[in-house]
Amino acid sequence: MYGVANLDTVLAMYGVANVGFVFPLGLIELVLLYSWVLTLILLPVQAGVQLWTAAHLTATPILLTYYFQYDATRTLPHRFLDPVRSRIGLGTVVILLLGGLVAWPVYAVFGGLLLVVRFGPRLFTLDALLQLVRGLAVGVSALFVLYFVLASLAIVIVQSRRSFR
Repeated sequence: MYGVANLDTVLAMYGVANVGFVFPLGLIELVLLYSWVLTLILLPVQAGVQLWTAAHLTATPILLTYYFQYDATRTLPHRFLDPVRSRIGLGTVVILLLGGLVAWPVYAVFGGLLLVVRFGPRLFTLDALLQLVRGLAVGVSALFVLYFVLASLAIVIVQSRRSFR
C-alpha cells in the first residue's frame, strides 16, 4: 500500500508541476487552475502522512479513500486526519469535497501520460530515471519545492505534537 501511495503522489506532483508547459491560459484552463490549486493543497498533506507513517512503519492511508474506509461513528486511526478533532482533517475533507477527489486523480493520470509521452518505452531504464530526476531538480521551481517540503514537514510536526497529548 505504501508504494501505491508514493507513486500516486509523485505522478500528481509531476502533473501539477508541469501543467503550465502544456496549457495556455483560457476559459477551460481556469477550471484546470482551480483543480491545480486543490491538488497543490492536498499533495503536502499526503506527503506529510507518508513521512509520518514511514517513520512509524505503519501502512500509509491514501487520502482519496481514507474517509470512506471507516464508519462515521468510529474514531479514525489517525487523529490528525479526523475532521472533528483536527483542523487539518477538516480542511482535508473540505478540499476533497470541493473537487479534490476528482482533481488529484486527473493530475496523477496527466503526470503519468506526460512521463510516457516524454520517455516512451525507455521510461523504466536507469538513464531515463536519472534524466527525470535531473529534469525535476532543474525544471521545478525552487519556490514550489520549498512550499511542498515546508507544508509536508508542518503536517509531520502537527501530528507529532498531537501524538504526545
